[in-house]
Amino acid sequence: MASPKWEHFERLVAAIHQIAQQGADIRWNAKIEGRQFDVIICFEQGLYQYLTVVECKDYATPVPVEKVEAFVTKARDAQANKAVMASTSGFQQGAREVATRYNMSLIHVTESKDIDLSLFGGEWAGVKSMLQIRSVELEYTDGERKKIADDLRRLHYYAKHIRLQGEVDQIALDAFIHINQDLLTDGTLNVFRETSIPCPPCTHVIGPVDSEIPLKSLRIVHVLAGLAETPQIKSAGLFEPSLLRPPVSVKDVLTGRERVFQRHDLPLGIGTKFKEGHFYEQSPIGFYYCERIDGGLATIILVESFQLGHLMQARLAVEIKNAKHYMPVSDESVLERLRRRLEQFRASIALKTPHPENG
Repeated sequence: MASPKWEHFERLVAAIHQIAQQGADIRWNAKIEGRQFDVIICFEQGLYQYLTVVECKDYATPVPVEKVEAFVTKARDAQANKAVMASTSGFQQGAREVATRYNMSLIHVTESKDIDLSLFGGEWAGVKSMLQIRSVELEYTDGERKKIADDLRRLHYYAKHIRLQGEVDQIALDAFIHINQDLLTDGTLNVFRETSIPCPPCTHVIGPVDSEIPLKSLRIVHVLAGLAETPQIKSAGLFEPSLLRPPVSVKDVLTGRERVFQRHDLPLGIGTKFKEGHFYEQSPIGFYYCERIDGGLATIILVESFQLGHLMQARLAVEIKNAKHYMPVSDESVLERLRRRLEQFRASIALKTPHPENG
């Protein structure tokens, strides 16, 4: 995911209100008289206009009462008709009383535990204790350290495709890690620890040749891993498990009312418009490049999507109205990687295109 976690949560909250309040003008990261608000909702009812402002808190702990009180003042200064605070971790004791006093809403946004597998023709088949790898970092003989990836799908891809060449044999990184599994866990469930696995002398990284992983002499592989109970899926076909995103549950703390939203319905790219030459993210599928716009259609390239340990790339056409499901990419380090991926895709297409003289 290219966007920061806090931004993703703000966009999620904006998308939820877009679905829940059809016809309203929903804006993410907007300003009122110079003051920033995470989400602004404007709508008309009868002869009158109403303004709701939303503050999003993606905290590890419940939101403190003083944060709720501060937002009440900010909302009043903006002359909002309604103030809403959204939290991923709930609210401290006393926040409910403050919200009731000032007619404010508090919503707790979490992931639902129920994932419907019917769309993929699958069903749950219990759990199994398995080794789970959270992160991998390569340490080279010259002292450089390279973390493989920031998300598990990219990690799976590189663990499968990084090749380690020894004096005699060649082995994939994931195979190298698993033959050293006894070093990574003592059999205790849900205990994750970093283990440093020394490489045999004269080990070199020799692939993949995609400019993402340094290809040179390797000394140590650092692995954060542990044993955990992993849900098992029974299905007639193969599909990427990370695409199974759980629905989003939104609970009103004051009333107890709860609603569930399917992730694929939520327009996380609210306000996005396709522009030629720009990159976009569609979570959790991957990253795209807008190549051309013709009337109501945009030709976009799926530049990077990791599924079942493989890199997926394709060119496709989408209606420009669907831009609301794509988020612009602004992180320069991510953009540099995507530009390289785009060049590689175009080069691969050029190699596959027959010369006119050859038919």
